[in-house]
Amino acid sequence: MSATAPCTDCPRQSRCLGGLLVEGMTTAQAQSAGVSRSVLDKGEHLYRIGDQAEHLYLVRGGALKTYVVSADGDEEIRGFQLAEDIVGLDAICNPEFRANARALSRTWVCRLPIAAVRARMLETVQFRDRILSALGHEFDRLHGMLHRERCSADQRVAAFLLSQLDATVTPGSEIELPMSRVDLGRYLDLATETVSRVFTRLQSRKVLRKQGTRCEVVDRDALCALA
Repeated sequence: MSATAPCTDCPRQSRCLGGLLVEGMTTAQAQSAGVSRSVLDKGEHLYRIGDQAEHLYLVRGGALKTYVVSADGDEEIRGFQLAEDIVGLDAICNPEFRANARALSRTWVCRLPIAAVRARMLETVQFRDRILSALGHEFDRLHGMLHRERCSADQRVAAFLLSQLDATVTPGSEIELPMSRVDLGRYLDLATETVSRVFTRLQSRKVLRKQGTRCEVVDRDALCALA
């Protein structure tokens, strides 16, 4: 994993957490804050369980999955992180990471030192509110995972697609699904074959169109009704 210079000149600065972290700082102050960029190849880990939680991470491009391994050796996927998502929020209150994070494709991230994040939370309400908002979204997602146990396969897939659609930075009907059917099945607690059948049904009903990793939601109302 290679690192580059701090990202104070990034065009995303005005809307990302890293931009808020260095907002109002001189170049020297921003550099001392320690914000940096890293690139991961597909399959490379950003961090593993037990690693020291020294950074929060912002996904600039690509995709990650966070997961743990069960006592039986099976992967239990906690979530997928795409462009502009925050990764490693457990670093705020834990000295070590409690899950693994691995790149699903070539992935670019910004690294925010947790010490700088904690200091900035005490300095500005805006930055603190952004962190609290991210934590709130994570709690909502985890609550949804608990509710999912009572849902059918169609409902689980539909709810997941809607959550991805709502999370896209640019409003529209297209979403990126870089995860494999196997990983998606593990996340939704469904067999891989079941996930494939649900996607086939949704396409046959003209609810969505899928080509490669791109998915277009053609009939959002039908998807909402299903979820």
